[in-house]
Amino acid sequence: MDDVIVCGGGIAGLACGVRLVAAGLDVRVLEEHDEPGGNVRTLSDRGFRMERGPHTFMASADDVFALADETGAAPDLMPALETSGVRFIVRDGRLHEAFTGPLSFIRSDLLSLRGKLDLITEPLRTTRGDESDSAARFFERRFGPEAARVLAGAFISGIYAGDPETLSAPAAFPLFWGFEKQHGGMIRGGVSLMRERRRRRRALGAAAPPRRKGLFSLRGGMGTMSRAAADVLGDRLELGAAVDAVARDGDGWRVEVGGRTLSCRRLVMAAPPHRAAPLFEPVNQRLGEVLASVTLAPVAMVHMCYEKRAAQIPDAFGFLVPRGEGFRTLGVLFPSRMFADRAPDGGDLLTGFVGGMLDRDALELDDGDLLDTVLGDLERLVGLDRRPDHVRVLRYAAAIPQLTHGHLDRMQELRDTLEGLPGMHLAGNYLRGVGLKDAVASGMAAADAVVLEAGRR
Repeated sequence: MDDVIVCGGGIAGLACGVRLVAAGLDVRVLEEHDEPGGNVRTLSDRGFRMERGPHTFMASADDVFALADETGAAPDLMPALETSGVRFIVRDGRLHEAFTGPLSFIRSDLLSLRGKLDLITEPLRTTRGDESDSAARFFERRFGPEAARVLAGAFISGIYAGDPETLSAPAAFPLFWGFEKQHGGMIRGGVSLMRERRRRRRALGAAAPPRRKGLFSLRGGMGTMSRAAADVLGDRLELGAAVDAVARDGDGWRVEVGGRTLSCRRLVMAAPPHRAAPLFEPVNQRLGEVLASVTLAPVAMVHMCYEKRAAQIPDAFGFLVPRGEGFRTLGVLFPSRMFADRAPDGGDLLTGFVGGMLDRDALELDDGDLLDTVLGDLERLVGLDRRPDHVRVLRYAAAIPQLTHGHLDRMQELRDTLEGLPGMHLAGNYLRGVGLKDAVASGMAAADAVVLEAGRR
């Protein structure tokens, strides 16, 4: 009998497994695909490195840096090029550079004078919302209607590919929501957070972690992290092992996989919610129903590889498109302008995103039509009229969890239900945030809970 079985070898399950190994537990990680990492993988072809999922993580993602340390991947960490700090938002048919400071805010024509006034007077608004706030209502209350549609709309397209009207503000944007609830506004809350971080650094003194800023990835792509975790796990990681069923087995759990029956004292379910739901329904119907209620946005990624540099593309992170601007593309990243090893010397790699909750039918387009959609928008916005030399289209019918109205209540119900299922834990980026850092943190939290239960501390 294993101490722990982790169902799912995406980044959450890998992070969980790595920490359990460090604690000395006998762990087995089961992954249905032939490669570890889920969407945190990198495709390499002709010198181009194309991400299957996230391209970067922020300097504040402490758990991701911790995982790099624990897996030996820390030497491969690399900051984004300085030009990646330049980002664009589409408005009125053209690219506008996003604000980077007071001077760029004054000079920018991204917002009208009225929109700017609404934005800078945010601290004067004292009205506070309630738990039923949508992201749309929250940002409009804080920023005014124009900035909410343009700035927050672009932000929501980039993070969630979601519908601002259905996303829950307290669930989808807990930091910003907390700024309003605790400090009366976004700007006040941001200032307070910076002060608190400085205070903590002073208190830690020489023990404070190194200062980091900007965005990061790893040499060779984000998949380097997944491979490093897989190396730590070694033969404890089983690939091509799809879980068919789980069930209580006395004081432990039984897992059916590929005609085998495995037993464990504790089980961590790190599969996506739509895959975990049918496994749980025979164990606890309500648990399965709650997991099945988590909606995931469909997204297509269009990787466009250019052997020769595309001169029309600015040196920048990329651009995002608020809904309502007359473009179907959600946004385009410029990976080869962020990290030098993403394309061969003299080449370019661009990655477009299509679909989301407001354009669910986009994934029904064939690869050629998806490519034409992104290329057409690029031609309108930057004048790029060259077709790429190589193309890779990736489709995800269930890509990004949508933290919609009632999400926090549903997650609390999950936790309450799990109290009646001893030894069962969950991990995944649908629990408390959809980013890479949230997925890693959830895996580490599940591992810490298992270690505590097992009395290994």
